[in-house]
Amino acid sequence: MLKYHKKGEIIFFQGDESDCAYLIEYGKVDIFIEDETFDTLVVGDLFGEMGVLDQKPRSTSARAATDVALLAVRSNQITERLQQSDPIVKAMVRVLLKRFRSLLPSDESFSGDLLFSEVESVVEDIGLNKIKLESELRGAIERGEIQTVYQPINDIATGEIAGFEALSRWEHPVKGVISPFEFITLAEETDLIVDVGRLVFERACRLLSQLPASYFININVSAKQLDNDLFWEAVVAMMKSQGVAHHRLKLEITETLVVDHEQARNWINKCRKLGFPICADDFGTGHSGMEQLVSLDYDVLKVDQVFIRNMFENKKYATVLQSIARIAHDLDMKLVAEGVETESQLQTLKLLGFNFGQGYFFGKPMDEKVVMDLAKNT
Repeated sequence: MLKYHKKGEIIFFQGDESDCAYLIEYGKVDIFIEDETFDTLVVGDLFGEMGVLDQKPRSTSARAATDVALLAVRSNQITERLQQSDPIVKAMVRVLLKRFRSLLPSDESFSGDLLFSEVESVVEDIGLNKIKLESELRGAIERGEIQTVYQPINDIATGEIAGFEALSRWEHPVKGVISPFEFITLAEETDLIVDVGRLVFERACRLLSQLPASYFININVSAKQLDNDLFWEAVVAMMKSQGVAHHRLKLEITETLVVDHEQARNWINKCRKLGFPICADDFGTGHSGMEQLVSLDYDVLKVDQVFIRNMFENKKYATVLQSIARIAHDLDMKLVAEGVETESQLQTLKLLGFNFGQGYFFGKPMDEKVVMDLAKNT
Protein backbone atom coordinates (compact mmCIF):
# COMPACT_ATOMS: atom_id res chain seq x y z
CA MET A 1 0.00 0.00 0.00
CA LEU A 2 1.35 3.45 -0.91
CA LYS A 3 1.99 6.11 1.70
CA TYR A 4 2.04 9.77 0.69
CA HIS A 5 4.03 12.60 2.27
CA LYS A 6 4.04 16.30 1.46
CA LYS A 7 7.31 18.13 0.91
CA GLY A 8 9.04 18.74 4.25
CA GLU A 9 7.13 16.04 6.18
CA ILE A 10 9.18 13.72 8.39
CA ILE A 11 8.96 10.05 7.38
CA PHE A 12 10.82 8.81 10.47
CA PHE A 13 13.24 10.14 13.06
CA GLN A 14 16.61 8.84 14.18
CA GLY A 15 15.99 6.46 17.07
CA ASP A 16 12.50 5.43 15.90
CA GLU A 17 11.56 1.75 15.78
CA SER A 18 12.59 0.07 12.51
CA ASP A 19 9.18 -1.39 11.69
CA CYS A 20 9.44 -1.33 7.89
CA ALA A 21 11.50 -0.20 4.93
CA TYR A 22 10.38 2.02 2.05
CA LEU A 23 10.65 1.95 -1.73
CA ILE A 24 10.28 5.34 -3.43
CA GLU A 25 7.56 5.27 -6.09
CA TYR A 26 7.88 8.96 -6.99
CA GLY A 27 9.53 12.02 -5.51
CA LYS A 28 12.73 12.47 -3.49
CA VAL A 29 13.68 11.76 0.12
CA ASP A 30 16.42 13.41 2.20
CA ILE A 31 18.35 11.27 4.69
CA PHE A 32 19.69 13.46 7.51
CA ILE A 33 20.96 13.69 11.08
CA GLU A 34 19.96 16.81 13.00
CA ASP A 35 20.11 19.51 10.33
CA GLU A 36 22.71 17.96 8.06
CA THR A 37 21.52 16.12 4.92
CA PHE A 38 23.78 13.24 3.93
CA ASP A 39 21.99 11.86 0.90
CA THR A 40 18.99 12.49 -1.32
CA LEU A 41 17.24 9.39 -2.63
CA VAL A 42 15.12 9.17 -5.78
CA VAL A 43 12.57 6.90 -7.46
CA GLY A 44 13.46 3.21 -7.13
CA ASP A 45 15.66 3.67 -4.05
CA LEU A 46 15.07 1.55 -0.95
CA PHE A 47 15.72 2.98 2.51
CA GLY A 48 15.12 2.01 6.12
CA GLU A 49 16.11 -1.60 5.47
CA MET A 50 19.18 -1.71 7.73
CA GLY A 51 17.20 -1.45 10.95
CA VAL A 52 14.70 -4.01 9.64
CA LEU A 53 17.49 -6.54 9.07
CA ASP A 54 19.13 -6.27 12.48
CA GLN A 55 16.14 -4.82 14.39
CA LYS A 56 18.04 -1.76 15.63
CA PRO A 57 16.53 1.73 15.93
CA ARG A 58 16.76 4.06 12.96
CA SER A 59 20.31 5.36 12.58
CA THR A 60 19.17 8.44 10.63
CA SER A 61 16.09 10.52 9.97
CA ALA A 62 14.19 10.73 6.68
CA ARG A 63 12.23 13.67 5.26
CA ALA A 64 10.27 14.20 2.05
CA ALA A 65 12.41 16.47 -0.16
CA THR A 66 9.43 16.76 -2.52
CA ASP A 67 5.92 15.34 -2.46
CA VAL A 68 6.55 11.60 -2.38
CA ALA A 69 4.75 8.27 -2.63
CA LEU A 70 6.35 5.41 -0.72
CA LEU A 71 5.67 1.69 -0.90
CA ALA A 72 5.97 0.33 2.63
CA VAL A 73 7.94 -2.92 2.67
CA ARG A 74 6.95 -4.91 5.74
CA SER A 75 9.61 -6.35 8.00
CA ASN A 76 8.56 -9.94 7.33
CA GLN A 77 8.87 -9.42 3.57
CA ILE A 78 12.58 -9.03 4.17
CA THR A 79 13.20 -11.18 7.26
CA GLU A 80 11.21 -14.20 6.06
CA ARG A 81 13.31 -14.39 2.93
CA LEU A 82 16.50 -13.99 4.94
CA GLN A 83 15.44 -16.77 7.31
CA GLN A 84 14.67 -19.10 4.40
CA SER A 85 17.83 -18.29 2.46
CA ASP A 86 21.01 -20.30 2.17
CA PRO A 87 23.19 -20.08 5.32
CA ILE A 88 26.01 -18.57 3.26
CA VAL A 89 23.72 -15.76 2.14
CA LYS A 90 22.65 -15.10 5.74
CA ALA A 91 26.28 -15.05 6.86
CA MET A 92 27.19 -12.57 4.12
CA VAL A 93 24.33 -10.27 5.13
CA ARG A 94 25.39 -10.39 8.77
CA VAL A 95 29.00 -9.53 7.83
CA LEU A 96 27.84 -6.63 5.67
CA LEU A 97 25.55 -5.31 8.39
CA LYS A 98 28.40 -5.43 10.88
CA ARG A 99 30.56 -3.55 8.38
CA PHE A 100 27.84 -0.96 7.77
CA ARG A 101 27.37 -0.34 11.46
CA SER A 102 31.11 0.00 11.98
CA LEU A 103 31.07 2.90 9.51
CA LEU A 104 28.83 4.88 11.83
CA PRO A 105 30.56 6.99 14.51
CA SER A 106 29.68 6.35 18.12
CA ASP A 107 27.06 9.12 17.98
CA GLU A 108 25.34 7.10 15.19
CA SER A 109 26.04 9.69 12.50
CA PHE A 110 25.53 8.65 8.88
CA SER A 111 28.28 7.71 6.45
CA GLY A 112 26.53 8.70 3.24
CA ASP A 113 27.17 7.29 -0.21
CA LEU A 114 29.44 4.44 0.89
CA LEU A 115 26.72 2.93 3.05
CA PHE A 116 24.05 3.11 0.39
CA SER A 117 26.28 1.88 -2.43
CA GLU A 118 26.99 -1.27 -0.39
CA VAL A 119 23.32 -1.75 0.41
CA GLU A 120 22.58 -1.61 -3.33
CA SER A 121 25.14 -4.35 -3.91
CA VAL A 122 23.22 -6.61 -1.51
CA VAL A 123 19.66 -5.80 -2.53
CA GLU A 124 19.68 -6.04 -6.33
CA ASP A 125 17.04 -4.63 -8.66
CA ILE A 126 15.56 -8.08 -9.21
CA GLY A 127 15.00 -8.43 -5.49
CA LEU A 128 13.36 -5.01 -5.25
CA ASN A 129 11.06 -5.84 -8.15
CA LYS A 130 10.11 -9.10 -6.46
CA ILE A 131 9.34 -7.35 -3.18
CA LYS A 132 7.28 -4.76 -5.06
CA LEU A 133 5.34 -7.47 -6.90
CA GLU A 134 4.71 -9.25 -3.61
CA SER A 135 3.26 -6.08 -2.08
CA GLU A 136 1.07 -5.64 -5.14
CA LEU A 137 -0.03 -9.27 -4.91
CA ARG A 138 -0.94 -8.77 -1.26
CA GLY A 139 -3.13 -5.84 -2.24
CA ALA A 140 -4.70 -7.79 -5.13
CA ILE A 141 -5.64 -10.61 -2.74
CA GLU A 142 -7.15 -8.18 -0.23
CA ARG A 143 -9.21 -6.54 -2.98
CA GLY A 144 -10.34 -9.88 -4.43
CA GLU A 145 -8.57 -9.24 -7.74
CA ILE A 146 -7.12 -12.75 -7.99
CA GLN A 147 -9.60 -14.54 -10.24
CA THR A 148 -10.53 -18.22 -10.22
CA VAL A 149 -11.21 -20.03 -13.49
CA TYR A 150 -12.18 -23.65 -14.06
CA GLN A 151 -10.87 -26.07 -16.69
CA PRO A 152 -13.12 -29.05 -17.52
CA ILE A 153 -12.10 -32.59 -16.58
CA ASN A 154 -14.04 -35.01 -18.78
CA ASP A 155 -15.01 -38.62 -18.41
CA ILE A 156 -12.94 -40.49 -21.02
CA ALA A 157 -15.59 -43.17 -21.61
CA THR A 158 -18.57 -40.85 -22.14
CA GLY A 159 -16.89 -37.60 -23.14
CA GLU A 160 -19.08 -35.74 -20.65
CA ILE A 161 -17.81 -33.21 -18.12
CA ALA A 162 -17.17 -34.88 -14.77
CA GLY A 163 -15.58 -31.99 -12.93
CA PHE A 164 -13.16 -29.07 -13.12
CA GLU A 165 -9.75 -27.94 -11.94
CA ALA A 166 -9.74 -24.57 -10.18
CA LEU A 167 -6.95 -22.30 -11.41
CA SER A 168 -5.87 -18.85 -10.22
CA ARG A 169 -5.38 -15.91 -12.57
CA TRP A 170 -4.11 -12.37 -11.95
CA GLU A 171 -4.45 -9.46 -14.36
CA HIS A 172 -2.22 -6.63 -13.13
CA PRO A 173 -3.65 -3.14 -13.84
CA VAL A 174 -0.36 -2.03 -15.44
CA LYS A 175 1.61 -5.18 -16.33
CA GLY A 176 -1.36 -7.11 -17.67
CA VAL A 177 -1.70 -10.86 -17.13
CA ILE A 178 0.90 -12.16 -14.67
CA SER A 179 2.01 -15.74 -15.26
CA PRO A 180 0.41 -18.09 -12.70
CA PHE A 181 3.81 -19.73 -12.29
CA GLU A 182 5.31 -16.36 -11.33
CA PHE A 183 2.75 -15.17 -8.82
CA ILE A 184 1.89 -18.57 -7.33
CA THR A 185 5.60 -19.27 -6.83
CA LEU A 186 5.91 -15.85 -5.21
CA ALA A 187 2.91 -16.54 -2.96
CA GLU A 188 4.34 -19.91 -1.94
CA GLU A 189 7.50 -18.22 -0.65
CA THR A 190 5.39 -16.53 2.04
CA ASP A 191 2.06 -17.16 3.76
CA LEU A 192 0.26 -15.37 0.91
CA ILE A 193 -0.41 -18.79 -0.62
CA VAL A 194 -2.70 -19.52 2.34
CA ASP A 195 -4.73 -16.40 1.51
CA VAL A 196 -4.85 -17.32 -2.19
CA GLY A 197 -5.95 -20.83 -1.24
CA ARG A 198 -8.70 -19.51 0.99
CA LEU A 199 -10.12 -17.52 -1.94
CA VAL A 200 -10.00 -20.55 -4.26
CA PHE A 201 -11.61 -22.93 -1.77
CA GLU A 202 -14.32 -20.43 -0.88
CA ARG A 203 -15.26 -19.93 -4.53
CA ALA A 204 -15.05 -23.62 -5.34
CA CYS A 205 -17.35 -24.51 -2.43
CA ARG A 206 -19.87 -21.91 -3.52
CA LEU A 207 -19.78 -23.17 -7.10
CA LEU A 208 -20.11 -26.83 -6.10
CA SER A 209 -23.17 -26.01 -4.04
CA GLN A 210 -24.85 -24.89 -7.29
CA LEU A 211 -23.63 -27.75 -9.52
CA PRO A 212 -25.06 -31.29 -9.80
CA ALA A 213 -23.87 -33.55 -6.98
CA SER A 214 -21.90 -35.71 -9.43
CA TYR A 215 -19.47 -32.87 -10.26
CA PHE A 216 -16.17 -32.40 -8.45
CA ILE A 217 -13.47 -29.71 -8.38
CA ASN A 218 -9.73 -30.31 -8.15
CA ILE A 219 -7.62 -27.77 -6.25
CA ASN A 220 -3.83 -27.59 -6.01
CA VAL A 221 -2.52 -27.32 -2.46
CA SER A 222 0.87 -26.15 -1.22
CA ALA A 223 3.09 -27.20 1.66
CA LYS A 224 2.15 -24.13 3.70
CA GLN A 225 -1.54 -24.89 3.29
CA LEU A 226 -1.03 -28.54 4.17
CA ASP A 227 0.83 -27.56 7.36
CA ASN A 228 -1.78 -25.01 8.45
CA ASP A 229 -4.48 -26.59 10.65
CA LEU A 230 -6.38 -23.30 10.92
CA PHE A 231 -6.60 -23.19 7.13
CA TRP A 232 -8.22 -26.63 7.02
CA GLU A 233 -10.60 -25.75 9.84
CA ALA A 234 -11.73 -22.78 7.74
CA VAL A 235 -12.11 -24.97 4.62
CA VAL A 236 -14.20 -27.55 6.50
CA ALA A 237 -16.39 -24.77 7.87
CA MET A 238 -16.87 -23.36 4.33
CA MET A 239 -17.95 -26.75 3.01
CA LYS A 240 -20.34 -27.31 5.88
CA SER A 241 -21.95 -23.89 5.40
CA GLN A 242 -22.42 -24.58 1.67
CA GLY A 243 -23.58 -28.17 2.20
CA VAL A 244 -20.80 -29.60 0.01
CA ALA A 245 -19.62 -33.18 0.55
CA HIS A 246 -15.86 -33.50 1.09
CA HIS A 247 -15.37 -36.09 -1.65
CA ARG A 248 -16.34 -33.46 -4.23
CA LEU A 249 -13.13 -31.51 -3.55
CA LYS A 250 -10.04 -33.37 -4.77
CA LEU A 251 -6.70 -32.09 -3.52
CA GLU A 252 -3.83 -32.09 -6.00
CA ILE A 253 -0.35 -32.50 -4.54
CA THR A 254 2.48 -31.78 -6.97
CA GLU A 255 5.48 -34.07 -7.06
CA THR A 256 7.82 -31.26 -6.09
CA LEU A 257 6.29 -31.50 -2.59
CA VAL A 258 6.98 -35.22 -2.30
CA VAL A 259 10.65 -35.06 -1.40
CA ASP A 260 10.21 -36.22 2.19
CA HIS A 261 7.89 -39.24 1.98
CA GLU A 262 7.20 -39.26 5.71
CA GLN A 263 6.07 -35.66 5.65
CA ALA A 264 3.99 -36.27 2.52
CA ARG A 265 2.41 -39.32 4.15
CA ASN A 266 1.38 -37.21 7.15
CA TRP A 267 -0.14 -34.57 4.88
CA ILE A 268 -2.08 -37.15 2.88
CA ASN A 269 -3.33 -38.96 5.99
CA LYS A 270 -4.52 -35.68 7.49
CA CYS A 271 -6.45 -34.75 4.33
CA ARG A 272 -7.93 -38.23 3.92
CA LYS A 273 -9.18 -38.14 7.53
CA LEU A 274 -11.02 -34.97 6.60
CA GLY A 275 -12.60 -36.86 3.71
CA PHE A 276 -10.73 -35.33 0.76
CA PRO A 277 -9.58 -37.55 -2.16
CA ILE A 278 -5.88 -37.06 -2.95
CA CYS A 279 -4.50 -36.65 -6.46
CA ALA A 280 -0.82 -36.94 -7.43
CA ASP A 281 -0.38 -34.02 -9.83
CA ASP A 282 2.10 -34.02 -12.75
CA PHE A 283 2.84 -37.68 -12.14
CA GLY A 284 5.79 -39.05 -14.11
CA THR A 285 8.08 -36.04 -13.70
CA GLY A 286 10.06 -34.52 -10.86
CA HIS A 287 10.52 -36.93 -7.97
CA SER A 288 8.37 -39.75 -9.37
CA GLY A 289 9.28 -43.23 -8.25
CA MET A 290 7.69 -46.58 -7.59
CA GLU A 291 8.29 -46.10 -3.86
CA GLN A 292 5.93 -43.10 -3.96
CA LEU A 293 3.11 -45.29 -5.27
CA VAL A 294 3.73 -47.85 -2.56
CA SER A 295 4.21 -45.53 0.42
CA LEU A 296 1.69 -42.78 -0.37
CA ASP A 297 -2.02 -43.49 -0.39
CA TYR A 298 -3.20 -41.66 -3.52
CA ASP A 299 -6.70 -41.95 -4.91
CA VAL A 300 -5.85 -40.51 -8.31
CA LEU A 301 -2.78 -40.29 -10.56
CA LYS A 302 -2.77 -37.25 -12.83
CA VAL A 303 -0.26 -38.07 -15.56
CA ASP A 304 1.86 -35.18 -16.78
CA GLN A 305 1.07 -33.86 -20.25
CA VAL A 306 4.60 -34.57 -21.50
CA PHE A 307 3.62 -38.25 -21.87
CA ILE A 308 0.36 -37.47 -23.66
CA ARG A 309 2.01 -35.00 -26.02
CA ASN A 310 4.85 -37.34 -27.01
CA MET A 311 3.25 -40.78 -26.96
CA PHE A 312 2.95 -40.95 -30.77
CA GLU A 313 6.36 -39.38 -31.50
CA ASN A 314 8.48 -41.41 -29.10
CA LYS A 315 7.89 -45.09 -28.30
CA LYS A 316 9.55 -44.68 -24.89
CA TYR A 317 6.86 -42.24 -23.77
CA ALA A 318 4.16 -44.63 -24.95
CA THR A 319 5.77 -47.53 -23.09
CA VAL A 320 6.03 -45.58 -19.83
CA LEU A 321 2.43 -44.38 -20.25
CA GLN A 322 1.23 -47.97 -20.66
CA SER A 323 3.18 -49.02 -17.57
CA ILE A 324 1.72 -46.19 -15.47
CA ALA A 325 -1.78 -47.11 -16.59
CA ARG A 326 -1.28 -50.79 -15.74
CA ILE A 327 0.18 -50.02 -12.29
CA ALA A 328 -2.62 -47.56 -11.48
CA HIS A 329 -5.25 -50.15 -12.35
CA ASP A 330 -3.53 -52.79 -10.22
CA LEU A 331 -3.32 -50.36 -7.29
CA ASP A 332 -6.98 -49.35 -7.73
CA MET A 333 -6.16 -45.70 -8.53
CA LYS A 334 -8.08 -43.50 -10.94
CA LEU A 335 -6.18 -42.05 -13.90
CA VAL A 336 -6.33 -38.52 -15.30
CA ALA A 337 -4.47 -37.47 -18.46
CA GLU A 338 -3.30 -33.86 -18.68
CA GLY A 339 -2.84 -31.95 -21.93
CA VAL A 340 -5.29 -33.86 -24.13
CA GLU A 341 -5.55 -31.99 -27.44
CA THR A 342 -6.55 -34.45 -30.18
CA GLU A 343 -9.10 -37.15 -30.94
CA SER A 344 -6.33 -39.72 -31.51
CA GLN A 345 -4.93 -39.03 -28.04
CA LEU A 346 -8.40 -39.46 -26.57
CA GLN A 347 -8.97 -42.81 -28.29
CA THR A 348 -5.59 -44.14 -27.14
CA LEU A 349 -6.25 -43.05 -23.56
CA LYS A 350 -9.59 -44.81 -23.73
CA LEU A 351 -7.86 -48.04 -24.79
CA LEU A 352 -5.37 -47.65 -21.92
CA GLY A 353 -8.23 -47.40 -19.45
CA PHE A 354 -7.84 -43.76 -18.39
CA ASN A 355 -10.81 -42.49 -16.38
CA PHE A 356 -10.58 -38.76 -17.05
CA GLY A 357 -8.95 -36.31 -19.43
CA GLN A 358 -8.11 -32.63 -19.20
CA GLY A 359 -6.86 -30.30 -21.92
CA TYR A 360 -7.87 -27.99 -24.76
CA PHE A 361 -9.61 -30.87 -26.57
CA PHE A 362 -12.27 -30.72 -23.84
CA GLY A 363 -12.14 -27.04 -23.05
CA LYS A 364 -10.04 -24.09 -21.92
CA PRO A 365 -10.27 -22.54 -18.44
CA MET A 366 -13.56 -20.66 -18.05
CA ASP A 367 -15.20 -18.38 -15.54
CA GLU A 368 -17.92 -19.37 -13.11
CA LYS A 369 -20.78 -18.12 -15.29
CA VAL A 370 -19.73 -20.31 -18.23
CA VAL A 371 -19.43 -23.31 -15.88
CA MET A 372 -22.99 -22.73 -14.68
CA ASP A 373 -24.27 -22.40 -18.24
CA LEU A 374 -22.57 -25.67 -19.22
CA ALA A 375 -24.05 -27.45 -16.23
CA LYS A 376 -27.56 -26.26 -17.12
CA ASN A 377 -27.22 -27.58 -20.66
CA THR A 378 -25.99 -31.06 -19.74
